[in-house]
Amino acid sequence: MKRLSDLIEGMKVDGRHSLLFWRLFFGVIAGAMLSLVYSDSPLLDQLELGMLNWRYKIADKIAATRIFPSNAADKASQLIDIIAFDDESQFDLGFARFNDPLAQARLAELIDKIEQAGPALVVVDLDLRGSANQALLESMRSHRNVVVSLFGSLEGSTELPSAEFLRYALGYGYRELSKEDGGMVVRLPDQVPEPHVGEPTGTEQVPSLTRAVLTSFFIRSGVDYVSSLTPAKPDQYSYINYKRVHYPSFSMVSVLEPDFDAARFKDKIVLIGSTLTQRTKDPNRVKTPFRAASPELEVQADALGTVINNDVVWSFPHGYAKQFLLIVGAMVGALASALPMGRRALAMLLSGVLLVVLAQFTFQYFHLLLPVVAPMVMIVTDFILGTVIFLDTGLRQRNRELAAAREMMQVRAEEERKRIANDLHDETLPALSSIARMVDDMTSEYGDSPAPRQMRQKLDDTIQEMRRVINDLHPSVLETMGFVPALENLVHILEREVRISGNFVADTEIRESDVPTFAKLQLYRIVQEILNNVRKHSGADTVEVKVKRSGDDLQISVVDNGKGIDPRAIRPDSHGLLNIRHRANLIGAFVEWRQPSNYLNGTEFNLSMPIGVRDGAELQKGLERKV
Repeated sequence: MKRLSDLIEGMKVDGRHSLLFWRLFFGVIAGAMLSLVYSDSPLLDQLELGMLNWRYKIADKIAATRIFPSNAADKASQLIDIIAFDDESQFDLGFARFNDPLAQARLAELIDKIEQAGPALVVVDLDLRGSANQALLESMRSHRNVVVSLFGSLEGSTELPSAEFLRYALGYGYRELSKEDGGMVVRLPDQVPEPHVGEPTGTEQVPSLTRAVLTSFFIRSGVDYVSSLTPAKPDQYSYINYKRVHYPSFSMVSVLEPDFDAARFKDKIVLIGSTLTQRTKDPNRVKTPFRAASPELEVQADALGTVINNDVVWSFPHGYAKQFLLIVGAMVGALASALPMGRRALAMLLSGVLLVVLAQFTFQYFHLLLPVVAPMVMIVTDFILGTVIFLDTGLRQRNRELAAAREMMQVRAEEERKRIANDLHDETLPALSSIARMVDDMTSEYGDSPAPRQMRQKLDDTIQEMRRVINDLHPSVLETMGFVPALENLVHILEREVRISGNFVADTEIRESDVPTFAKLQLYRIVQEILNNVRKHSGADTVEVKVKRSGDDLQISVVDNGKGIDPRAIRPDSHGLLNIRHRANLIGAFVEWRQPSNYLNGTEFNLSMPIGVRDGAELQKGLERKV
């Protein structure tokens, strides 16, 4: 504890530098604490997704202006084609699902026509649950470039495409998209799902459809896009980079027309899936930043296109995000606590704008999700807390300056009293003594006249009163006798002047060096004022004064058996008591009045002061530095 006290004492700085230091100190601490609170807030994580939606739209607006063109080449729109089983195909072909022989036969016909052009992959994102059609099996067996999607959740699922389909498919993947709170799909489906706990199906551990397609594409073409799905840090998430990319799309029924030229599918990734008109709570429709209800087939195309264009958006690593938030919180907290109101508001506004611009820039050009919501909330909170810290520390500083000014006035007043006392003692008293000797010489000249004797008596009274005034102005007894004997002398004076029995008890452990000179004078004045009140108002015949040391505190108690006072009835404007409290505050002492325990009536005054308060000389030097 002593080392901590020494460290705090060593950190103390006087004046304006102290005020700035403590504002910065408390601002940094407040900002750092807020960053720890906000870094793991699930509510702010949800709001961050809302900001992500906003970032997509801002990026789209910027791209539309063509002022800041994107350098990323759009390979995906030239590599991916979509064949949609839409409303027209449903009505013209006469079926809605592909789990019956007729529908699967038409699908086999469609695949054979596409294969005539030599595509890189054919991805079937249709419902193939049920019995396997022989024609479709033969098509998959002969071409060996078909990737099949799996439906629904793998958790306990027993309705999967026929085992024959999976045996002859080049690859298969988990199709389900991850919906965030609010129904939006922004997470890139590249994670391998957990093994299910149902009946074994041979698909206990499968990749996502995106990873399955890109892995199969690597096998067929030798182009490796899968490696870009691996995060640099294990605590990063990947997101689809939604843009207004147009993937060539064709209706299934139009592709089956005899005059359709399938040559356009050469070396392409052809996605075959459903885009039927939205129905109520259609599970195959999801929310994206640009469309309120998008077919999952188009989202799968966006996911593939994001990886192929090397546009994967990565979240800021959570570990780094905490450090980033900690740095931002500390800096903003320091600024919010140290700057005046106008500059503080401007700095917080500029900080928020800079953060938003920086986050949008890193998102759009570096594909990195710099956190925005938590820092913005922290900036606002830091602004409020910084204002409180600024006002509180300013008020405390002004209070300290006012207290220091009062202390300085007291010190200078005591110096002035000492100067006046010295002048009276060195000039006025000798003059009065000289006059007294002149009166003594006049006594022989005037014979039996009483006038000289009366003059001498009045001069003696005046000299005695002058000595009392000098002692009141500056008690020299403190310098000649010491602190404890000076207090004891006050009790003896009280006994001598009035009929009060005094008892003085002092602790022998109290050393003269324990109490600074300035504090000695204030304590002497306080005890003197208390004894004067006992003489004038109490009507007591006994008074006890005790001075003792308790640990690091000096304690003084004055007890009388007079009529006593009610501590609750003490008037706040009482001059004597105000003077006592003021002197106690100057030396950091605590005072109280209460009913004595050893008398039925009377008053007990207690004072407690920590030993080692500043001396008057040190106080004056400190005040002069502040001024």
